[in-house]
Amino acid sequence: MSLNVAAFYVRLTDAQIPVLILPDAITITRNAGKLTSKGIEVELSAKPVKGLSVDYNFGYTDAKYKSLSLPVDNKVVNFDGNKQIYTPDLTSMLALQYSYQIENLDKLNLIARGEWAYTGDQFFDLQNRFEQKGYHLFNAKVGVSNKRFDLFFWGRNLSDKTYVDYVYDFGAVHLGNPKTYGISLAGRF
Repeated sequence: MSLNVAAFYVRLTDAQIPVLILPDAITITRNAGKLTSKGIEVELSAKPVKGLSVDYNFGYTDAKYKSLSLPVDNKVVNFDGNKQIYTPDLTSMLALQYSYQIENLDKLNLIARGEWAYTGDQFFDLQNRFEQKGYHLFNAKVGVSNKRFDLFFWGRNLSDKTYVDYVYDFGAVHLGNPKTYGISLAGRF
């Protein structure tokens, strides 16, 4: 079993932010604020029985602007206290993987893996208008592996969760990938 813990505190002055200028549709970079980011990350890895691996990761981040001034409708507006963009408050992932080695077949490993991932609340614009609430994703794969090749059948976002992956300044969104299945084959020489 192994455990890693890290804490961090970052203070940023003259935070550079992108500003979309409409109707010209150009983006400029401005020094517009002060930001603090603090949090903790935990990684736990264990092998409780032969062939079984358990990995858990957790992260908490509190990142917000201490001062932030943005142009809105031809005037400068104060957005002190707004959250940093693309920074979820929580992240968490649990992965269970079981590997069984078949000795008679050139050390062929049968592998099954399941993953649960959580991404917490996050904002996509500096005014904090566009928000994605926390969501869960489930992924899995099963297959075989040895020193020459890997063959896996996999599925991602198995619960077919609809979530926002990206938001543009003008409000258009890019959704995360829906339920997806596939086959991966990798060879080694």
